[in-house]
Amino acid sequence: MKSKKSSTRSMVTARAYRVCASGAFVALTVWAGVATAKPAVPDLAPPADPLCSARVSTCLPGPYLAVFSAFPAELAPLLAAANVTETIATGDRVYHVGTLAGARVVLVRLGIGLVNAATTTRAVLDRFDIAAIVFSGVAGSDLNIGDVAVPIEWSDGTATYPAGADLFAVARTITSPPVVLEQCTPVPPDPPGPMVCLDHAPKIVAGGEGVSEDPFGGSAFACMPGQGPVFGCDEALVATPAVAPAATVPDATDMETAAVARVAHDAGIPYVGFRGVSDGPGDPLGLPGFPAQFFAYYKLSADNAAAAASAFLTAWAGHDPTIAAPTSSAPGSSRSRIGAACDWERAASMACLGARVPRAATHDVTRACGFLAASAAATSGSAKADQAARRARKAWHKAAKALTGGHRGLAPDCRAALVSALEKRATTF
Repeated sequence: MKSKKSSTRSMVTARAYRVCASGAFVALTVWAGVATAKPAVPDLAPPADPLCSARVSTCLPGPYLAVFSAFPAELAPLLAAANVTETIATGDRVYHVGTLAGARVVLVRLGIGLVNAATTTRAVLDRFDIAAIVFSGVAGSDLNIGDVAVPIEWSDGTATYPAGADLFAVARTITSPPVVLEQCTPVPPDPPGPMVCLDHAPKIVAGGEGVSEDPFGGSAFACMPGQGPVFGCDEALVATPAVAPAATVPDATDMETAAVARVAHDAGIPYVGFRGVSDGPGDPLGLPGFPAQFFAYYKLSADNAAAAASAFLTAWAGHDPTIAAPTSSAPGSSRSRIGAACDWERAASMACLGARVPRAATHDVTRACGFLAASAAATSGSAKADQAARRARKAWHKAAKALTGGHRGLAPDCRAALVSALEKRATTF
């Protein structure tokens, strides 16, 4: 295995074209957004409040694996294969709680860049009982396009963070039997163009170093609603094992994984990353690197990363039964119901972790969430929207009132935090 210094030096030419100036990257996003923008598709969604959710089944307790991607196209194949039981919206982030490939998961789009990745990772770890983190996404690499890199460590240029030893050990086993990776893709992916097939069979390669870089100068890069599968905010609600020898250590370059690794390290939570190669060697079209290759092959590489990550989830659920999906459960409804999030108390305050809140308070939070959803669905400024908003404020206030007395099992600091959070909503919504 190459040293960090020699590995970094070998990547200079491969990475130089990929890490562009922030202004140029933003200009590129505007072009891509115009090219891929589509009308929004209405969907039943919870109001943008962390105490609310849309649920189709009973609450699924943790622990969970946090499964992260940076942009919508990376998360889409995972969401399509998942059984999402609860959806929680907060700001421009959405938490999808459910099961995937036999494991209990929380699927989240982090956003593009180191700042978004770090901020969202901290928020997820604060809210959920997370046992480990799995990243699925795309990267530039010296590997062939379509391959999936699983680096043993990730660096942000100031420190290096090793992947979880047990996670990495299991990741090395997922190609036996082989994981089926896509070899053909429409180019461009969106809207679909002619089908293009790689001249090689993509493979999964475990080992080497990943590097995450920041072209945004320490600023958070904002997603743009309705602007497509890369820069948008919208989420759609055969290889052999290869552990590369020292002479061919794979390197992957992205803008998020090291930030996730740093936050995970600080929290004492293991992580592993699966990065499909979107720009690198092996391009049958001979395109001139990033960004041309990225926009041609991001769907192929995202799908292959998701396939590898899903195979890993299945293997890890067998290794750690605590995160395995329930073997049997009551069938869920085909429609989601708006109400209080399963963990609304913890979302309001960490002081309420494990607290038993009176049912009356939860009932009123559920009513408030329903009114918020009705207000959001109505025409802004209409009498219907205003009436639903007023009813939501009354329900928040009633929920707070239900907590003002003493309750067995509810600590004073928890009760005070909940009352404060609820009353704040009663006066601001």
